[in-house]
Amino acid sequence: MVLSNSTKELLSAVSEASGNRLQRSMDLARLIELAQVNSLQDQLDDLAFAAKFLSKSFDLMKRVGKEGEGYDKLFEEFSTNIQKSQRLIGELTGSAESTVKSYFSECYLSMSDNTMNNLMQLFHDLSWYKNYKIDSRT
Repeated sequence: MVLSNSTKELLSAVSEASGNRLQRSMDLARLIELAQVNSLQDQLDDLAFAAKFLSKSFDLMKRVGKEGEGYDKLFEEFSTNIQKSQRLIGELTGSAESTVKSYFSECYLSMSDNTMNNLMQLFHDLSWYKNYKIDSRT
């Protein structure tokens, strides 16, 4: 997949804002490019919003622990938003070339041992994307 200059510039700005701590930057770039090319910015924005929630929730769930107060409710919301995020990733990659679609399906939509780890890394990057979008409005 060839990235446009606007996607490269946006990715560079997000990476800089994160202190160069992006974990899956090329996957973030592909999602940004697919959203631009296919007029799916709303889906990308929804995914970034859910990703920020999921990243914060995951950290909270680790701190609270499975026996902690409110864990069950938080886990339920977490699971619902994981499913929503995977659906949005599927929508964003739905019209991508077959190799890109297959890659995202394998990394983020399958039921493998690595899927959750991959998702959390992508959510980390999408959270930085969301933060950058918010900060650049002002």
